[in-house]
Order: sequence, then C-alpha cells, then structure tokens
Amino acid sequence: MNSFMRKGNIIMGRASLSSELYDYEFEVEFDDNPEKNHAEVTFYNLSHDRINRISRGNPLITNAGYEEDVGTVFVGVVYESNSEKNGVDRETTVKAVDGTDQRDKLRVNKTYKEGTRASQIITDLCSIVGLSIGALKLPEDKQYRQGKNEAGTILYRLSLLAKDCGAKFHINKGLAYFRPPGEGDDVRFIFSPERGLIGSPEPFVEEDDDGNEIKGYNVKALLNHRIQADSIIEIKSKNVNGRYRVRKGTHTWNQEEAITKMEVVE
Repeated sequence: MNSFMRKGNIIMGRASLSSELYDYEFEVEFDDNPEKNHAEVTFYNLSHDRINRISRGNPLITNAGYEEDVGTVFVGVVYESNSEKNGVDRETTVKAVDGTDQRDKLRVNKTYKEGTRASQIITDLCSIVGLSIGALKLPEDKQYRQGKNEAGTILYRLSLLAKDCGAKFHINKGLAYFRPPGEGDDVRFIFSPERGLIGSPEPFVEEDDDGNEIKGYNVKALLNHRIQADSIIEIKSKNVNGRYRVRKGTHTWNQEEAITKMEVVE
C-alpha cells in the first residue's frame, strides 16, 4: 500500500524523470557537519539516448513523498555516472554532490578592514562562492578589530569563521546554515505510529571529539521530504516522547520502500 501511494521524480539536466514512468532507486544523505551531502541514484533500463545526455555538472534534484505531499530531498550536481548490464537490466548509477567541484576549489585572498564582523565576512564569502544563506545566527558575531585576511579555499574559510563564533556550519540543498550547536528548524512534525513512525526508536550513546557524551535515538519513518539536518521534530511512541533535533540521516527509495532514517538528539 505504501509503495502504491508514494510519488517522486528526478530532475536531471533538463529532463524530469517521473517514478510513474521510470524505474529507479536512490539514497540521499544529510548531516549537520561542514562536509557536503551526497546522493546516489540508480536508474534501470534508461534508453541509450537518455544515458548519453548525462554529464558531469548536470543539475540533479530529487523529489519524493506520498500522495499529494511531495517535496525536495536533494539539490546538487552530477559528478560521476556509470552504466552497465546486470542480468536483463541495464543499470545506470549517477552520483551527485550538494554543490560543485568548482565551488570546492574556489579560493579567496581578501583583506577586510579593521572592525569588520564575522557575519559581514561570511555574507561576502557566501556571495563569492555562490551560496545562498539559509540561516545566519551566530552565538558571537566576532569583531576583528585589527581587520582580517581570508586566504584559502572559501568553504574551509567559512568553517573557520563559524568556529570563531561558536557556531556550526553545514550546507543542505544548496543553502548554507550557520547556527548555535543544538538549534535547528522547527518543522512542527510529529512522528507517531499513526504518522509515519516505523517500529520503535532505538537509543544510542557515543562520545564527540571533545569526549562529551551524546545520547539520542535512531528513528525510522516513512519518507518525509521536510526532514533534513537540524530539523526539530516531535516523537510520540510507546517508549519515547519529546522534541529532538535531527543530527543526520538518509532518505532512501527502492523497490520495497521509501523511508527516512534519522539520528536524533535532545
């Protein structure tokens, strides 16, 4: 029943490939760290003409959901593709990244005047690299009284500026987010057995790089396009009840199911 109700389409280059007409699987990752998110899509039995149109740098947008509630789970560009026969099927695997290789390589060597604040530099560097800002909320908008020189790859400089201000930085769906640790977007969505929750959330405990204990839950639900890194959600289940921040996870679509897996923390 869930497979019957699900809908999706993948926009690649100028083509829109609907799940009603094309057979495909995908896995999209999301994470609240500065490393860019990846997506992998496998198409089955594409025409040779369609395969030949796939090229490095093609935009790739993945939309998915259930019934009329369909939305975007990934926005990026193709960096690799491969097609091969597997039994009677021809499988074409396309890999994409949330950003471009060119963006990774873009460098800056720019000096900012005395008294410039971190938010001003962040806004300027994002503009140079072609990133729109999804959120810019710094615990401390550090002021560089002696001025500041930014030299190196721009994404790395942005991560250092965020660290200077006590913020976390990540890119999701082509947008840059700078926030205090623990904060996120309140998507006002409740996961319960009646609202997409699959099974029971499983607890986990681990340590971060500073030796601090992190407690949370691994959660599985029907695919929900609203969920991304830093989403604030509510869980209502037999053993777990409360509001949590999504730390990372995956959206998966295959022949058997369309699901979202999340690691959530308090």
